[in-house]
Amino acid sequence: MKKLVSLALIATFLMLGSLLLNPAFAAPPPINRPMEIYVATIDGGNPDTVDPAWSYDTASGELLFNVLETLIVFDGEHADMYLPCLATDWILENITGTTSPEGLSWYFRYTFTIRTGVPFQCGPPYILTPADVEYSIERGMVQDRDGGPQWMFYEPLLDSWGAQAWDIGNCTNPGPDAATVGKMIDHAVESNATHVWFNLAFPGAYEPFYQILSQCWAGIISKQWVNDYVIGTLGRPDWNGTWGTAYTDWLCVNNPEISPLDDPTPIMCGTGPFSLVTLDYVDMYWQIGRFVDYWRGWPADYPAPPYPSDPTNVMPAGYIDTAKVTWAYVWSTRSAMFLAGDVDFCAVPREYIGDMLGQDNIRCTYPLPGLAVGNLFFTFDIDPSTSYGTINDYGVYSADGIPRDFFANIHTRKAFAYLFDYDTYLATAFLGEAIAPATAVIPGLAYYDPSVLGYTYNLMTAAAEFAQVSTLWSTGFTITICYNTGNIARQRAAELIQDGINAINTMNGTSFVANIVSIDWNPYLGAMVSQQLSCFIIGWLADYPDPHNFAFPFYHTYGTFAHWQSYSNSAMDALIDSGIREGDPNARAVIYHDVQQLAVDDCPSVPLYDAIGRHFEQTWIVGWYYNLIYPGTYFYNLWKWYYCPHSTYDVCPGHPVANHLSYDGNYDGKVDMKDIGFCAQAYGATYGPPQHPRWHFRFDVNSDRKCDMKDIGFIAKSYGCTSATWSPT
Repeated sequence: MKKLVSLALIATFLMLGSLLLNPAFAAPPPINRPMEIYVATIDGGNPDTVDPAWSYDTASGELLFNVLETLIVFDGEHADMYLPCLATDWILENITGTTSPEGLSWYFRYTFTIRTGVPFQCGPPYILTPADVEYSIERGMVQDRDGGPQWMFYEPLLDSWGAQAWDIGNCTNPGPDAATVGKMIDHAVESNATHVWFNLAFPGAYEPFYQILSQCWAGIISKQWVNDYVIGTLGRPDWNGTWGTAYTDWLCVNNPEISPLDDPTPIMCGTGPFSLVTLDYVDMYWQIGRFVDYWRGWPADYPAPPYPSDPTNVMPAGYIDTAKVTWAYVWSTRSAMFLAGDVDFCAVPREYIGDMLGQDNIRCTYPLPGLAVGNLFFTFDIDPSTSYGTINDYGVYSADGIPRDFFANIHTRKAFAYLFDYDTYLATAFLGEAIAPATAVIPGLAYYDPSVLGYTYNLMTAAAEFAQVSTLWSTGFTITICYNTGNIARQRAAELIQDGINAINTMNGTSFVANIVSIDWNPYLGAMVSQQLSCFIIGWLADYPDPHNFAFPFYHTYGTFAHWQSYSNSAMDALIDSGIREGDPNARAVIYHDVQQLAVDDCPSVPLYDAIGRHFEQTWIVGWYYNLIYPGTYFYNLWKWYYCPHSTYDVCPGHPVANHLSYDGNYDGKVDMKDIGFCAQAYGATYGPPQHPRWHFRFDVNSDRKCDMKDIGFIAKSYGCTSATWSPT
C-alpha cells in the first residue's frame, strides 16, 4: 500500500511539474547578525532561576533548556517519542516484590546507560559521570523547594508529594523521619561506573516518567563543580552530595528561600550546546554562547524524520554562535525592531497579529495547538502583610479591604466566576483563537469530558452569590487584582474582572471596588508563592500530556497552585490519588469525570483560556519547529540562511501565513526527487493532536500543520532550482 501511494504521488508530481509556471523569485534583504539570534519576548518575561531543581516557569525553562541536558530528549515536534541524549540506551524492568533497605516497596526500575566523554562547559575540565546524574536528581529532591517541580520525582520514586509529607523537622532540629527520608532518596536513584537506575515505589510503571526525565528540572549539573566552585570557591550553601552518618545533613539545604545557583549572581554549568554568558536583570536580557566542544558537534545532529530514511539527508546545515533573549521592550518598540529586522523572533500580542501578517520579511506559523491553560486563582488565606491591598483579619469585612479568608467562602469564588465576561475576553484577548474550558482538564488530554460544563457570564447570578456572603453586601469591599507586567491577555482579564464588579455596582448600588496593579515577573511569582496576592492570573504548560499533570497541580492539596492557594479538599485528593494509580482506562475515565465535576462544584479556580498559538520569525530563520511541551526556543537546531530559492510565490499567499520556504527539505542546495520522496513519506500526516507518527515539520512546506498534496505541489513548482541558479545578493 505504501508503494502504491508513493507511485501515485510521484505521478502527480510529474503532472504538476508540467503544468506549473516557472516561479518568480524576489531578492531578499541582507541577513542581519548572521551568527546571532535575538528574541524579543514580552516585557517582564524574565527567568526566575538558573537552577534545574528550582525551575518551574517557562522563562527559566527556556534558558535551562539550552544550557543543561537531560538523559533523553523529545524527537523534534513529538512529545511522545524520544532520542538518546546523556543516556545512550535504557530499559524498563518489573521488580515487583523487591524493597528498599528502609522497607519501601519497589515495583519498576528504569535503567540508563550513561554516555562517556561528555564535557561540561566549566573547568578544569569536568567530564560527565553517572555520579553526576544521580547527584543532580537527588539534589533536586533534597532541595524540594515550596511550589517547585520536585513532586514529579517524589510521586513515582517515593509514592509521595514531597519531603514535607513526613516529619523531617529542620537542620537544627531533625524530625523522627528525617534520616529515613534521606535514605529513601539516596536509594531511589543509584549509579555505578556506567549506569544510573531509578527504583519506583509507585504501584505501576508510571508512564509519564520518560516525559519528566526529558524536561529542564531533570537537567544534569556537575557534582564536582558544585563542590569545588559553588561550595568551595564561592562558599554558597549547596548540597555536597553526601548524607552524613546520621543521614540528616540534607536538611540544611532543604526548601531554601533562594537557590544557591542564583544568589547573589546566577551561575550555570551544563553539558548543553550553549553556555551562559550573561543574565542581566538590570538591562533585562540573557545571552548564551555556542559551546564549541559540545559533544554532539556542530551543526546539529537531530531531529531526523521519524520514518525510515537516511537521516544524513535532512540534517541541519548551519548554526549560530550566540542567542539573546530580552524582555526590555514594550510592544511598540519591539514591533518596530521586528519589522526592521533587528530581532529575529518576537512575541506578538494577539491584538496586533494583523500588523504582522503579510509582511515580506516575517513568517507566521499557525495553528499551534497546545497543552496549556490560564486560570484565575483564589488565595484562601491571604498574607495580611502584603503590599497589594488592605487585608483584614479573618471574617472582618470593610469598604477599604477584604478579610484574609475572603475567598475561603465558596459564594465569593462563584461570584467572581460568574461576573467574568468570557466571550468578550476570548474575542478581544485572543481574537477568538481560544476557548474557556470548564476545568483544567482541557481538550486534547485523555479523559477530557465535554459533558462537564463550566461557568458562564451572568451578572444576576454573580450578584446573588455575593448576597449570600454575610455583611459583604452592605459593607462593600476593595480588592487588588494583579497581573504580570507586559502580559496583555492577563491585563485584559484583570480589566474584565473590574468591569464585572463595576457592573454589579451599577445594577445594585453596592460599593465593590477592584483596583488593578501590574507587577514585574519576579516579584509577581514571589508574591504568589508567599500568598500575598488575593487572587492571581497565571498559565500552566503541561509537564507531560496526562490529565494527572493538570488535576494534581490545580486541585490536589499538595499540588503547585493548590498549595500556593491554601486550597484543600479531601474528596478531591482521594479522586486524584486514585486516578494516577488506576490502570484500567474505563475506570480512569470515570474518576476524571468526577474530578472535573468536583472542580466546577467547588470552584477553587476559574479557567479563562485554552489558546491556539502562532509563531512569528524573520524569513531568514531556518530550522525552527514546534513542540507543545517545550518551554521556549531551542537554539541548537537553528541558523540563518535564505533557502534557495527564497520564495516560490508569484503573489502573496491567500492564507494568513507569510511563509517563504524554498522546499529544499533536505538542505542539499537543490529541489529534486529526494525532496518529493521525503514529503511523500510524510504524506497524510498531521500535527494533531493526536500527532501522526510520520509527522515531520520540514515537509509541511506551507505551514498548515498537515502534509498533503499542497506540499507536494509547492515542491514541484520549485523542482530543478539549485543554489547555482539563485543568489541572495
